[in-house]
Amino acid sequence: MNQPPVHVSGDEAHPHAHATGRPKLDLVIALSAIFISAVSLFVAIEHGKTERDLVAASSWPFLQRLMDSNYGPDKDIAIGVSNGGVGPAKLKSLEVFYDGVPVTSDFDLLRRCCGLNDEATKSQLLQGGIVRSIADETVLRPGEDNPVLRVRKPKTKSEVSDRFAASLLRISFRACYCSVLDECWRSDLRSTRTQPVRACPPPEHRFDPLGP
Repeated sequence: MNQPPVHVSGDEAHPHAHATGRPKLDLVIALSAIFISAVSLFVAIEHGKTERDLVAASSWPFLQRLMDSNYGPDKDIAIGVSNGGVGPAKLKSLEVFYDGVPVTSDFDLLRRCCGLNDEATKSQLLQGGIVRSIADETVLRPGEDNPVLRVRKPKTKSEVSDRFAASLLRISFRACYCSVLDECWRSDLRSTRTQPVRACPPPEHRFDPLGP
């Protein structure tokens, strides 16, 4: 006779699983239930990973270097960063190098590349000859540019702007940026290869566009 699903004593009731009366069959049923539960748990975990991967892919940023000798409607000479990904990029740090040597500011770069050595020329540039913008701790939308330095092309010949345009290929970058999910990468902004990092470290050579 099959056992009842509930055993009643004088003190309390004790529910137990319905048994078939055949120990081997009961064992197979129990193992099958455990197996099905394990498979369901595995499927749920994998589904969660897939969902996370889809969210990460839909918010993936990809920063590239911006170097353009005909940038914008005014045909300025510009360097900076561009977001070619599909998600916003939180730019944590940007380092700039000229011939492999770090530079600390826009004017430091112009002194090294373009012969900017006198205060008169520097003063003229500050009065509308250049446009500078901050790079660190900024957010770039997909498809957005951040030109950290724009040198305007004057109507008359300018030695500084001509030298700057000729020096673009000697300028390089190192950046660290994160997605909105706080996945972070370091990059030279030249290739598609990026280095995943847990968090962006402080830059070794801080570049301050608004510095002296």
